[in-house]
Amino acid sequence: MRRTTAADGPVRRTVLAGALGLTAVLLTGCGIRLDRDPALPQLSPDDLVRDAVARALAAIDPEAGAGASEPVRAAVQAFAEAVGPPWNPPEDLAEPVAPPHTDPPPTDAATGLADVARLVAEATGTADGSGTSTSPVLAVLLDVTAGALLHLDDFDGEAAGQIRADLADSLAALLAEADDEATSTSATPSDEASPTGEASPLEDLATACYAAEYAYERAAVHLTGEDPARSGASGRIARLQGIVAALGTLAPGVALPSDRPAWDLPEDPHDAATARSALQSAEDHLAAALLDARGAVPPAAFAVWLDDSARARSRAQGSQDLRFEVRPDSQESDNQEDAA
Repeated sequence: MRRTTAADGPVRRTVLAGALGLTAVLLTGCGIRLDRDPALPQLSPDDLVRDAVARALAAIDPEAGAGASEPVRAAVQAFAEAVGPPWNPPEDLAEPVAPPHTDPPPTDAATGLADVARLVAEATGTADGSGTSTSPVLAVLLDVTAGALLHLDDFDGEAAGQIRADLADSLAALLAEADDEATSTSATPSDEASPTGEASPLEDLATACYAAEYAYERAAVHLTGEDPARSGASGRIARLQGIVAALGTLAPGVALPSDRPAWDLPEDPHDAATARSALQSAEDHLAAALLDARGAVPPAAFAVWLDDSARARSRAQGSQDLRFEVRPDSQESDNQEDAA
């Protein structure tokens, strides 16, 4: 199945700049360059992962071996543009600095995409990658990982399954640790309203999960029994409920909203086509809410939940290489957050 980053895709939050060969990311009003200035050789842990992923993508020959096809070629190109070029130190330093990683040997798409996904998955399970929030750089890398896993499903399902299992193990360990901490501190939800009167990003994420559950309940009845979106509906609903439960564990001090019998849907499902559209919109809303909540969502949770949403959208015939739309934009300052 051809996967595209459609112009009318779900999330228009990630903006990458191509000016002067540099790549930038703009997330909900805050701009952060993915490739660091060569004058700043001290890289953050996330920048080091980004460099390794960039080199792994550059080593892929999408015309060779398993998975060689035009859709895969387009996906590899989209991933490389999203991640940005490898970081190389300037050549005129008084004391030369070696690149943080060596370039891997050329490889085919099946092997290369698996390498990319493993690099990011391993980062979510390390001390540097399992904090309480997902950085903008890592959010982009996890978006690429979700797209890579969708393609990997087609030609190496076993590798994709193992990577997802590793991500799930990282999330399970994180939830167990959070549960232990909540038990020891006896944290209780706060009844205080937001100073601005607006819902917090975690509240919005829980609401997106509730609305998606309702969309699946409404849409599934308009699909045939063998339709993947219908056969996977009950499992998807259970995983959406799991996200809300996990939010209560990860942020016990946040008062999450309550579910309600009916939620407003952007499109009323009344046949197969509108049912799939409603499910795609529900997953789009969830991805946008997850991105907004990245400052309070650990990388392991972000990775698993974004991948789950990407697969669910694919089952509704809405597969995409990237969930966060890429488009040319102006150059941003390196690792500087601009005022919204």
